[in-house]
Amino acid sequence: MSITSTQSEEETISLAKDFLKTLPKEKNCICLFGDLGSGKTVFVKGIAKALGIEGYSIKSPTYTLIREYTHKKGKLIHIDLYRLEAADDLITEQIDEFLSDKDTLVVIEWADRMTDDLPEERAEICFEYIDEKSRKITVF
Repeated sequence: MSITSTQSEEETISLAKDFLKTLPKEKNCICLFGDLGSGKTVFVKGIAKALGIEGYSIKSPTYTLIREYTHKKGKLIHIDLYRLEAADDLITEQIDEFLSDKDTLVVIEWADRMTDDLPEERAEICFEYIDEKSRKITVF
C-alpha cells in the first residue's frame, strides 16, 4: 500500500502516469473508490495520457456508463457506476468481456457498486478530498 497527497490536477495526472508504469500486465482492471470530486476522473485522464490517448476530452461517463478509447496497443475502457446502486448482470458480463482481452485496460469509477463481482486480479485506488486542491490517494 502506498499513500500519496497531490496538490493539483497536474500532480494527480503525473501520479497516474507513474502508477501505470508499475501496473503488472495481468492486472488489466483498475478500481477507483472515492466521493464526488475526489480526483478519480482526473486520474483516468492521466492514464489516458500515459497510453498516448490524445484528441479526446476525457470525461466521466456518468450518463453513458462506459466510454471506450483506442490507443496504439489496445483499448482503454472507462466505466462510471455512480448512477447505479449496484451493477446488474448485463454490466458485469460486459466488464468480464472487456477484461478477457488482455490488451484492454478497464478503469471502473465507483467500483464499490459492484464489489462482489470485481475481478481478483485488479488494482484498487482510494481517493479522498482534502480541500479544493489537495487529494489523498491510496494505492493497494
